[in-house]
Order: sequence, then C-alpha cells, then structure tokens
Amino acid sequence: MNTIIALAVIAALVVAAVFLVRSALRKPASTPNQGHNHDHGDDGCGCAHGDQGKADEGEFHAVHSGKDTTGGCKFNPDEVRRTHLRPTPPIDVTNLPAKDARIVAAHGAVTVAGITDMLNQLTGEVSTVINGKTVKIASRNTHNKQLNDALDWVEARYKALGISVKRAPYTVRGKKLENIVAEIPGAKNPSKIVIVSGHLDSTVGSPWSNENIAPGADDDASGTVGVLEVARALKDHKLDYTVRFVHFTGEEQGLWGSYKYSDQCAAAKEDIVGVFQMDMIGYCRKPGNRVDIHDGEDANGSHELVVALTRAAAQYNLDLNVVDTHNHAVDNRSDHAGFIDHGWKAVLISIEFTDDGFDVNYHTRNDRVSEMNLPYMVEVIRMTIAGVADFAKIQ
Repeated sequence: MNTIIALAVIAALVVAAVFLVRSALRKPASTPNQGHNHDHGDDGCGCAHGDQGKADEGEFHAVHSGKDTTGGCKFNPDEVRRTHLRPTPPIDVTNLPAKDARIVAAHGAVTVAGITDMLNQLTGEVSTVINGKTVKIASRNTHNKQLNDALDWVEARYKALGISVKRAPYTVRGKKLENIVAEIPGAKNPSKIVIVSGHLDSTVGSPWSNENIAPGADDDASGTVGVLEVARALKDHKLDYTVRFVHFTGEEQGLWGSYKYSDQCAAAKEDIVGVFQMDMIGYCRKPGNRVDIHDGEDANGSHELVVALTRAAAQYNLDLNVVDTHNHAVDNRSDHAGFIDHGWKAVLISIEFTDDGFDVNYHTRNDRVSEMNLPYMVEVIRMTIAGVADFAKIQ
C-alpha cells in the first residue's frame, strides 16, 4: 500500500512539473490595453491570422495574396526598422503655387467640433438619428447587425451633401456584405477616376466573432470621417477627373471589401489614376505631428501621390511632418493593397507606424474619441483635401 501511495505522489509531482514548465514556456496572453504587439501569435490585437486572413481560392482575383500579418497587424516592424534611416526620393517643396482661396475656405470648414460630432455618432459615444430612427452604433464589427446602421449613416451623409451614392454588394464565404460608393463626376475627363477611401468596419481583437462593443475611433472611424470631409470640401468644385469616395467593409477579416471592389473595377476596365486610402489618421501622442504616407516603395508609380500630398501640406503651411516611408511595411495590410495588386497607383495615409508612435489603443475597447488628437486629424484631412484637389485637377 505504501508503495502504491508513493507512486501516486510521484506521478502527481511529475504532472505538476510538466504543467509548470509548459506554463513558463507559453507566451503570456495580451492585456486589454496592450495595443500593437508585434509578436502576438494568435493573441494580441486580433489580426486575421493564418488561413483566416488569406484570400480563399475563387473568392478574389488571383492577383491578391491575402492580408499580411507578419510581425503584427498593421505594419511590419522589421521593415520599418530596416529602412528608417534610408534616404527617400527628394520632393521639391520650393516652387509652390500660391494658395487657392477655394481650398483655404474648404480647410476652414474642417473643424475639431465638426469631426468630433461625427466621430461620436459613429463610435457609439452618443446616439444618432438615421432615416428617422434613433440608434447607437456601439459596434461596426463585420458580424454585428449594427454595421448596417453605420452603412445607413454614411449613405445618409452623402445624400445630405447632394452627392450621388450607392451600395456595392459583394459576397465572401457566403456572407453578403456591402461597400458604400459615392461620386463627384469629372467635368473634363470623367473616365479618369481618383479614389478616396477608408474602411468602415471595426474590431476590438476578435474580428471573427460578433463583438457588441467595438468603437474603432482611430481604426477607422477617423478615415471614414476623413473621406466624408474630403467629399464635402470638393462637392461644389469642378474637377477634371471623377472623384470617387469608397467606404469598405470586411477590412479586419482580410481586406474583403477592397479586394472585391478592386476586382469589380478591374473587370469593368476602369481608368483609376490614383487611390488615397485613409486608415487611422487620428492618433498622435508625440510632438511633431508626424503623418506617414506609404507608397510600397513607388509601387506602380505611387510615389506621385506622395509628392502631391507632401506639396499640399507645404503649400498650405499645415502643422504636419509628412513622412514618405517608401518601404514595404504596409504591403497587403490596408485597403490600398488590392488596387496596387491590379497595377494602379495607391497610397495609405496613416498615423506614425513605428514601435513608439503607433496607437496604443489599437484593436481595444479603448480606441475611443477621447484618446485621439483631433487638431492633428484636422490637419491630415486638410492635407488630403488639397492633395486630392490638385491630383484630380481642380479647375
């Protein structure tokens, strides 16, 4: 009997030892305010990992490789570190034209109060009235029915502005979703299209589940509001090219909406001359007001868009430090990617994507309006207004 007891005790000690060793080796789980964990595996900021984030065969055009999450969700930190001291192509900001009075007036209409009101409605800080119905948009998660309220909210905004708007439906994995597409027709060369875009959906770390609270203020209510503000600024002006405003869904699951929409544009053989994607433009805790413009190291000649934005910021004396990242840190990580895949010029406009400048509230419930730098966001929107107006050739 004593021998049996002794063996039982030894066995229990062995099991306990194995448990302790495995616990020590296991990566610690993320905390709610962890922010961007560059080595999170299946924990952390809730990226679409592994096969979940890849384009399914037959779902999208073969040019797409799927959303990349190497080293982290939004950017590859190793690529940032590798290239941060590397020279970028020079951009001449000395031979600038005089300020256009129409753009100056448009800039004046972009205010902290105005964007705060829209952000509060879009993130559930306050209730809003949509088509006569009072709702609170606490979540824009792809699998939550409140995303439909957010789509209705955006669509109603364009209708109020008098801008033509429609839904662009698509299906992924049997799930029916919609993008929002609004348009200002070009006055001279309407077949040439400039796209200004952002993604409407949000997540707090579990994009494959139905999250009832997912405010996503910076990611990407900021871009959504930014796109709307560019549309409002340009709606009454004659532009040579058509300017199209697109709000994508399904971004957090693997760039679903933008992959599908870029495929639709490619099938229609549209002449897209440039895509300005706004994804996370409202967080800035460091001095200097750095804004990053990502061109995939001049993918398809995309550096031309970087030049337009950089010169716009200088021309209008905006309080921004425009950084031409000119690397591959955001390849296949935001909604500009699908357009680059099809051979068009496209850039991502974002906050500082570095280890110490990134939004610490990323993919958490703390990504709220109160955590944002709204004067900074106003300047980023103003830069985009001026850059797009120039690129679309305002008359």
